[in-house]
Amino acid sequence: GELLDGDRERLAEVERLALGQGNRSRILASLKLPETPESAHALLIRTGYWPEEYNPWPRRQGAILESPDLPVPALPEEQRRDLTHLASWAIDDEGNTDPDDAISLDGERLWVHVADVAALVRPDSHLDLAARERGANLYLPETTVTMLPPALTEELGLGLKEVSPALSFGFRLNERVELEEIEIVPSWVRVTRIRYDQAEQRLEEDAFRALHAITERYRAARHLRNAAVIDLPEVSVKVVDGKVQIRALPRLAARQMITDAMLMAGEAAACYAMQHEIPIPYAVQPEPQEIRQPASMAEAYAYRRLFKPSNAALSPDCHFGLGLECYARTTSPLRRYVDLLVHQQLRTQVTGGSPLGREQIGERMSAASAMSGVIRRAERLSNLHWKLIWLKRQPQWQGEGRIVALEDRKAVVIIPQLALEIRIRRSDDMQLDQVVALGVQEVDIPAQRAYFRRL
Repeated sequence: GELLDGDRERLAEVERLALGQGNRSRILASLKLPETPESAHALLIRTGYWPEEYNPWPRRQGAILESPDLPVPALPEEQRRDLTHLASWAIDDEGNTDPDDAISLDGERLWVHVADVAALVRPDSHLDLAARERGANLYLPETTVTMLPPALTEELGLGLKEVSPALSFGFRLNERVELEEIEIVPSWVRVTRIRYDQAEQRLEEDAFRALHAITERYRAARHLRNAAVIDLPEVSVKVVDGKVQIRALPRLAARQMITDAMLMAGEAAACYAMQHEIPIPYAVQPEPQEIRQPASMAEAYAYRRLFKPSNAALSPDCHFGLGLECYARTTSPLRRYVDLLVHQQLRTQVTGGSPLGREQIGERMSAASAMSGVIRRAERLSNLHWKLIWLKRQPQWQGEGRIVALEDRKAVVIIPQLALEIRIRRSDDMQLDQVVALGVQEVDIPAQRAYFRRL
């Protein structure tokens, strides 16, 4: 039957344990059940306190689940470079609601335009503190929690109005495939928004051919410096009107073009900061113990395990995975606090102000890094939760997986359709990169595990 109000009150202690907000439960103890978040989660589903679809993972990780509700100041009157004569393109996935970067070409000069968030979000303002507290946008399949008020995105998102304010990064790629003539300016831009699949069909048009050629040269140079190419399946997971939608993300040349253009802007920002001795958070990653060129899914999976995570650092150093000698995350100030911090520092410099000191930037980096870990875990666990809900709703599911690692008793398998990593019982006939037919056997939502049988 339905839970009574008194039952709900009593089960609140179980919910606190399930959300990681407590470590004891008299109810679980009296039922001789383990006093763990997983056991509490299972009991809440069995009693109907939580529906099976309920996603506890963001709260359990300590993520903030409300966007800030703060007033957005008016854009200040100041001098800006007029770049509205350039054809500028914001290219994103379908459904993107926070367009914060765009590209354009002026002869041989590439411009990367980024939403001018630092024009409105000044250091230690209420908006800055709210963004710092959250660390980044939280993208969940069922909702998005922004680090800044949604009204600010409406004001500054590129292409959401006829003319947009931007912080524009201009540079040329010389014969040695090095960035030169780096310039950073507040600007006005006129941006057209299109999807990746639309841009893919237009790469041979005049508007995109030269842009694509520049980014291709840049990518080739990064690969010569052993930039990692780890090609593993990726999917988009969305919940729309209660229905879980899982869509494969295809490998598009247009997506790679934008990725490389954004990396160029990040390298330009890092070079400019180094040249002018401006403290910013650099993104660094050490070289792995062994350099490989993976040629299969299993080799890519093994190579990825050799890498240490990318970190933020006050001193510039190489980012091995990207094949760059210096780099700073720069092109997502609407979505990531570290990028906003870079913008605040660079914008202050180019407009004649005094950037924050090294110690102040270090304190802000530490706060943002702690929250970014919370965000990544909440997103990863939430995506897995909804993949498992999708499987639970399809008890007859059958599909293919590819073996990417062989352990003592288990084989690690990736299901490309779901970008899901699982383990199945190992048998003597199994080989790396072998495709195996699978059927779902059982899905345990609280434990975040799915069991499959080999067909």
